[in-house]
Amino acid sequence: MRAAIPATARTVRLALCGAVAIGLVVLSGVCSTALAGSGGAKLTVTATVLKRASLKVLAQPSSVAVTADDIARGYVDMLAPAQVAIKSNTSGGYLLEFASQGDFMRQILVRGLANDVQLSPSGGVVMQASAGSGVTRTTLDLRFRFVLTDAAQAGTYSWPIHLSVTPL
Repeated sequence: MRAAIPATARTVRLALCGAVAIGLVVLSGVCSTALAGSGGAKLTVTATVLKRASLKVLAQPSSVAVTADDIARGYVDMLAPAQVAIKSNTSGGYLLEFASQGDFMRQILVRGLANDVQLSPSGGVVMQASAGSGVTRTTLDLRFRFVLTDAAQAGTYSWPIHLSVTPL
């Protein structure tokens, strides 16, 4: 899934002001014609705001260190959270996608959402409710536990999680 690039409030305001300005120019022509001929004129202006959601990674670990103790225990708890900022303009919420490329794990447990989430080694998608109306901003501190495969070996692995967001 792909993260959509949000329209800034300034861009939306400029577009609406432009639409209103065009409407006023058209209305002035209609009004002068209407005043010369009949009793009135009506102008309807509508605007459609596209659904947008964006995700910005504020902080995340760069790697996962797996030790012999982790292998004996069967999992690795990441002490540092992945911190992400999500901006959305949808009342329906958004989908948060966790894509994973780690071959050392058989399951991913995520804490820091409304409920703890259990994902497959390839990741998964979690629906998140909207935090309100209009443009909302949410910062999430996500903590991960990687349940190791039987073949996992001690070592340092690149950070396996890639996050993206899709508006609903």
